[in-house]
Amino acid sequence: MKLLIVDNEPNIVRGIRHLMETEAPWPLEALTATSAAEALEQLERHPIDVALLDIRMPGMSGLELQAVMRERWPACKVVFLSGYDDFSYIQKAMRGGSVDYVLKMDGDEAILEAVGKAIGELAESERMSRLLEQARAAMEQSLSALRRDYARQLLAGTAPVRQERFDELRLGLDASRPVLPLLARIDEWGAVRSDADKALLCYALDNIMQELLAGSRIVCFLEEDGLVGLAQPEPDAAPDGWAKRLHDQLEQVQEASRTYLKLPVSLVAAEKAVPWQGLPAKQAELRRILFYGYGQRKEMLLTDRVLLNHAPAGAGQPSEALVEAQNRLKQVLDADPALDMKLLDDFDRLAALSRQLGGRHPFLYEMYNGITYMLLSTANRSARGDESEPASWTARLSSLDAHPTWEHALDALRSALESLLESRRRESEAGTHQVIGRLTGFIESHLDEDLSLNRLADLVYLNPTYLSRLFKQQAGVGLSEHIASLRLARSCDLLKYSRMKIQDVAAKVGFDSATSFGRFFKREMNATPQEYRDREGGG
Repeated sequence: MKLLIVDNEPNIVRGIRHLMETEAPWPLEALTATSAAEALEQLERHPIDVALLDIRMPGMSGLELQAVMRERWPACKVVFLSGYDDFSYIQKAMRGGSVDYVLKMDGDEAILEAVGKAIGELAESERMSRLLEQARAAMEQSLSALRRDYARQLLAGTAPVRQERFDELRLGLDASRPVLPLLARIDEWGAVRSDADKALLCYALDNIMQELLAGSRIVCFLEEDGLVGLAQPEPDAAPDGWAKRLHDQLEQVQEASRTYLKLPVSLVAAEKAVPWQGLPAKQAELRRILFYGYGQRKEMLLTDRVLLNHAPAGAGQPSEALVEAQNRLKQVLDADPALDMKLLDDFDRLAALSRQLGGRHPFLYEMYNGITYMLLSTANRSARGDESEPASWTARLSSLDAHPTWEHALDALRSALESLLESRRRESEAGTHQVIGRLTGFIESHLDEDLSLNRLADLVYLNPTYLSRLFKQQAGVGLSEHIASLRLARSCDLLKYSRMKIQDVAAKVGFDSATSFGRFFKREMNATPQEYRDREGGG
């Protein structure tokens, strides 16, 4: 820790330096200067942590020196010294960001206290810097996971396309320009077995793509057996023919993977870039191509144009409504049933999309059976061991064909969702009441014991902070206030109806000493325990 003492009076500089070297409780090295110019030289040569500046000096004043320091050494903490109690100077000093302002006539203790305050602020700043650095490091580590989650949402059509979010995740893509999706699948892993090795090879494939797809900005996201890529032309790349060049470069990627990674890779890409809102439907097309295969099953190298050759005459591509409905269904099936309103909102959006499909579309069977399975599975997991009868709503979900219309089936599904959520709400309330009931019963019968928040939390297996919040929410009064009111009522009864000594009454209601009990009782009753006993005719 380095302290710089700046004052145009050498005697003051020597005195403060001696004070710091002999009286300061912190290990520090005291450097000195008798002018602002000399102080700047010291600042250039040494990393100064705290500067003690005379506010009025010939030439450059302490305030002017502080302004320079704020620009060049912003981390240095400044304490001003002055021989004058001048309010205008104090205002300027504090506005300039100084830690403190000390009058020389205030003496050594005031100077030591001000420097100690500066050191404390410096330590806090360093702690915050370390925390921010740790947070940045953690952010870097989690960035790939955040990107992957966001990409999945983009591909499902459930996340907004925002440049701000792109920048936060450092995607390097432009939300205002169309995007070209591509899929890379590892066809065979060979001798590779562990998930860690597979992930490593996928990262290696990502690096190959970044290197070989010149003229493109591409962001890749790891999947179980490969990558999803989103590509756009570099800002300075010629847009004409860009997609064709990228398709040609994919052959080099395939060859490099075979040569260097010893992995056969299938690649399928969109023929041209699509608007972001069309990304879910286009990605679904690419997945169908990979799933069904065209020609050889390994090392495919295709674009979505292949669908024009192999689709039956007159067959259309999946409608946007179907693709969005499929993505919404996955969102509903993956949802946490505890999030009541979100689950119902997601279901309502899915129902609206399903109505656009009409008839007995195959997706409606997928949707009905998927949600039915999710409801039954959730009900079984949450059922208590002594329940042998199924919930009443299960009988209404036998099969889709049992419903006269799709609208009737939707009503049955939503009604079942509401019933399940209501059942979970009642279970939650019953569990809460049981916890609070057990807690209050224990408190009433153990008023003479330790009733600290930590002990009570251990009793009911809850986090102390959460228990405190839960108790107030349920009882309408804080836990400590509840305990205090019970102890007060019990002590009043004992004082009024028994001959117990006051120190024994104190022990009976959980106080270690009659003195602390007396303070508590006086604060609550505006009378000492003895005064209350005399007034009520007790003992």
